[in-house]
Order: sequence, then structure tokens, then C-alpha cells
Amino acid sequence: MAKKPASIKDVASLAGVSTATVSNVFSRAKPVNPDLAAKVLKAAQELDYQINRAASELRSGRSKIVTLLVPDLADPFFTSLFTEIESRAEQDGYEIIVANSRDNAETERTRLDALISWKPSGMIVVPCSDILPARLKGPDVPAFVVADRVSDLSVTDTVAIDNRAAGTLAAEHLCQLGHRHIVVVASNLGLEGIRERTAGAREAVQRWGGVFEVVEVGAVPDIGAARLAERLDQGDLPTALIGVTDMTTLAILRFLADRQMLPGDDVSVIGFDDYPWMSARRTPLTVVRQPVEGMADSIWKQLVRRMGGLDGPPTRTVHTCTLEVRSSTQRIAAQAPQAGDGPKPKEHPSGLAPEGNTTGSAEGSKRVH
Repeated sequence: MAKKPASIKDVASLAGVSTATVSNVFSRAKPVNPDLAAKVLKAAQELDYQINRAASELRSGRSKIVTLLVPDLADPFFTSLFTEIESRAEQDGYEIIVANSRDNAETERTRLDALISWKPSGMIVVPCSDILPARLKGPDVPAFVVADRVSDLSVTDTVAIDNRAAGTLAAEHLCQLGHRHIVVVASNLGLEGIRERTAGAREAVQRWGGVFEVVEVGAVPDIGAARLAERLDQGDLPTALIGVTDMTTLAILRFLADRQMLPGDDVSVIGFDDYPWMSARRTPLTVVRQPVEGMADSIWKQLVRRMGGLDGPPTRTVHTCTLEVRSSTQRIAAQAPQAGDGPKPKEHPSGLAPEGNTTGSAEGSKRVH
């Protein structure tokens, strides 16, 4: 005969407390003396007590579930963002349900249907495009915040980075090192954020009288490396490459590895996002670092406000990136101006002349203001 599951009364009896105390420990509805809470948790572990969340939520009239939908869980940026949000949710007593849209609009719709069916208190959504999913306009949709991708700012709270400034930051650093032929490797120019990063880099290169190109390679590194090869093997290689996502950074590295070329030695490289492997390479990568922790804070705090009943117009929170300078970007000799290059800038917005120096360490990182 199957053993009957432990009840909240069993836990209360073993811990020597009331059922209300047990309930407060698990729901966090009211503070509990740490010693009593420890007794409750120990008793629950000994009895293998499992919370009946559905019944708890019916009694309280509110769910302690928040859902998160991202375009691609294989992308380290989205898993990093999920990890940061999850830790904040746990501190506030919420459980997170995460789903992956696989960068597909139809899959996104079905995933949203499934997540909304859980009747969560709130939702965090990273759309697979710049268009706010129609499903989020339904009457049964709880409070939600859109992250990373720019959607209809008139109907929802959004949290993102200053994408144009991020692109400018990378290109300025290279131009200050003497580079005048720079290629941006983009994933999907159909996304406003990618277009903005590309535009910021283009404007910076043009201010310095350089040659700018962009290659769109998609979000799969191996495919991206092949597409990059198709473009760059046809002519002179640039002196510097900028990956505007973590996946395009990997595409650049695969492209260079196939040709036995080293970042920093054969061509300068700036990547996007910052993970431990990027600084643990033979040649540590210079990167534009997104403030994932700060973004997670903004997302979670705004969602908690909305779940708590905050009314009012949608808010837009914009974070800035930093440039972590490492060995993959190196100074090159000043190049004589070509005919038709146009005049060099007399005074540069950064305050540095085109031949000015930049720091070579993370401690000297530049900040977007």
C-alpha cells in the first residue's frame, strides 16, 4: 500500500509549531523566527513534505509563479539573464517557469498560450522579433515586462541597453588604435537592437574617415563563420572585426580558427557580452559587456511593482554597456589617407586625436555616458 503523503499538520506536529507557522515559512507571507523556520524546514525534509501549490494559491487568491519566455536558451546571454532573474524571484518567494520560442513566431504563440494557462502572477518576455506578440494583448494576460528586444513602447514596460552607444563604443576603440577598415558581423538586421549597434559603429568609423562594412550571418556560429568566409574571402581582409552578439563573436572566432589566424595578431577582434571563456583564452577578447545583473534588477523590480497593482504609463529602462579592453585589439600603424577619404576630424567627440592611446586592461574600460 502506498505511503500517504505528509500533510502540513504532520510537519507542524513534528516541528512543534502551528500549521499557520508552517504555512508562513513556505509562503513567506509573514516573517517567521529563524529558529522556528529551521525546525519547520528540517521536519519537512524528514517527512519528504511537498507543498500543494495549487491548493495554496486557491486559498490565498494569488499565484507565486512568474513565467519567462526567451528566443533561444542555447544563447548564453538568455541563460545568464534567466539565472539572474531566477535568483531574484526566489528571494521574493516566486517560482520561475521558463520556455524557449526557438526564434519562431508560431512557436512563440503556442509557448505564450501554455505559459498563460498556468495563470502566473506575471510574465517576462523576450520576443523573437521587434513586434509585440499579439497574444500579449489578450484580456487574460497578467502583468508583464518586455526585455532586450524593443517592442511597442506605448503598451508595455521595456528594459534594454543603449544599443547605438554600444556599437559606437566598440568602433571608437578600434579607430583610436588606428584601424580604418572595420567590419561589423551582425546576426539579424531585422532586429532594431542589431541595426542600432551597427549604426553606432558605422557613424563612429565614418567620423574617423574609415571604411565600414557589415556582414549579416545569422545566429548559428558555424553557419555564420561560413557566411563570413563567403564575404571576406573575396577581397582584402579588414584590420578589425566587431561581433555585435555573442553568437556572431563565436562565428568570427570560428572563421579565424579555420584560417589559423589569431585575434590581436592577425586581425583585431571585439566581441559582445562577457563570459569566463572570453578572458580565459590564449588571446583574451576585448568585449562590449552588457550589464546583465542591472538589467535583471530592473526587469524584476518593475514586474513586482506591476504585480503589486502599480498603474500608470509604460516605462522604458535603458542600461549602458562597458568596454572590457584585452589583448584581442591591438594598435596598428597610422595609414596615409586615400584619395576621396575626406578630411580627418579636427576635434574628436572622445577628446582624443585619431592617434590617441587607450588603456590595455579591463581596469581602463570605457563607459557609455
